[in-house]
Formats: sequence, C-alpha cells, structure tokens
Amino acid sequence: MNAVSIGPFAFDVERLAAILGIGVFLALASLLSSRADSRLGPWSTMTLVLGLIGARAGHVLPHLESFLAEPWRILAFWQGGFSASGALAGVLISTVVLLRKSPRLLPWAGITLAVGAVAWLSTLAVLGSSGEIAAPDTRLVTLDGRSIALSERAGRPLVINLWASWCPPCRREMPMMAEMARSHPQIDFVFANQGEATDRVADYLADAGIVIETAIVDQTSLLSRHYAAPGLPATLFIHPDGTLAASHLGEISRESLSEQISRITTPLAEKDI
Repeated sequence: MNAVSIGPFAFDVERLAAILGIGVFLALASLLSSRADSRLGPWSTMTLVLGLIGARAGHVLPHLESFLAEPWRILAFWQGGFSASGALAGVLISTVVLLRKSPRLLPWAGITLAVGAVAWLSTLAVLGSSGEIAAPDTRLVTLDGRSIALSERAGRPLVINLWASWCPPCRREMPMMAEMARSHPQIDFVFANQGEATDRVADYLADAGIVIETAIVDQTSLLSRHYAAPGLPATLFIHPDGTLAASHLGEISRESLSEQISRITTPLAEKDI
C-alpha cells in the first residue's frame, strides 16, 4: 500500500507528500520574508489557512447531510477527507488578495508555491506505488471456522480492514465500518485482526456488541506483510479482479469510505448497463 514509516510514525504517502510540500512552501516563504519582503510571511500563513479550509470544505460540502448528523466530525481531520480543488480555491483566493494589495510580490509568491508543489509531487512520484498488488491466494480462517481465500473474488469488490483490539482508532471506526458492511451487500467486507489470539478477538467483539459477518484471525499478520501496511488501522479497497485499488492508513471517515466504495463498484455498474 502507499504508506511509509518514519521511526514510530506511519503515514499515507499522499499525506506525507502534502506535509513535505507545505513544509517546503512555509520554509521558503519564511526565508524570502526575511530576505526580500516581510509581507510574504503573513501571506504564506494566510495561504496555508485558506488552503486547508478550502480542502476540508471541498470534502465536507458534498457530504453535508452526513456531517450534520455528527457536526463535530467536520473537525476530525485525522480521519482524512480533503479536496484538491478546494485547496486550490483557497490558494487562489489568497493569491488574488496579494495581487490586489502588493502586485510586485506576485513573482515571489509564485516561486514559493511552485517549489512547494514540486516537493509535493516529487514525493508522490518517488514514494507512490503504481504497481497492482494482487490479493493473496493463501487460505485464511474466519472467526466462525470457515476457510476463505481473498483472491477468489467471483467478480465482487472487497474491502479489507486490518485492525487489532489494542488499537484505539481501530475501535473507534469499527462500529461504523460494521454498519457500512451491512448496508452494502454488493461488496465483501473482511475484518482481519492482526496478531491476536482467536479467544481475544471473539471476546472483544462480543463485549463491544459488534456483529461482523466475516472476521479473520490473522495471527501471523500475513495481510499486513502482503500489503506492506506499516500500521493499524489500514483499510484496503480491492477491485473485482482481486488487485488493490486504493488504501487508507489510519482511522477512516464514513464519507471517505463511501467515496472509495463507489470507485471500486463503478466497474460493476458499467458492466450492467
């Protein structure tokens, strides 16, 4: 999956690229603010704030009804959910404000934005994976004693959630993911516990009152190794042909989950037309 670990921390490549791009942008703007014009400092801060607000708004607004049920989740940035077009809108607004107030600073502003964008895109190009990972053929045992192979798709898309009972983000997202699994019968959901004993998994699910149709006890963490997942939770989205379509490292929101589900089910809809 597109994720990297740095010491004790694990990041989605997309998130790491954004962090590096923003860091380079702010560092260069700070340098130019001290060497060229002090107004570049406040402008870069405004650009960052408006860009983040625009990126989040671009994700929240299309899913506003869902967010209004739990408004606090609008600020749950750690779940992901950002719009590139929304971020661009925020940056353009900041640039227009600068152009109106200080048009002579526009070339310096353009340089900082360009260098930040290059750092962002270069990180994606170097660390991002374009290869398609096929689902493993190894047969795995479910909590209720069945034997399944994730590679046997029969034309159905698959969502795999890698989790553990000791992982707080895993526990937070699991009730929502179990609900989403029940509401999307056209997709296979597999909840693969990583590294824990069968009794521990069964006791946790029973105590939490979570009902899951397909729970795998992956005591050797085979799936984490196969998909190179550096941390938990990790959610994997699998095409009907068994290849990895996308991945999400860390807690995932209902809206981000819905978006990825739509992407892996689109080919099915197109075949039915």
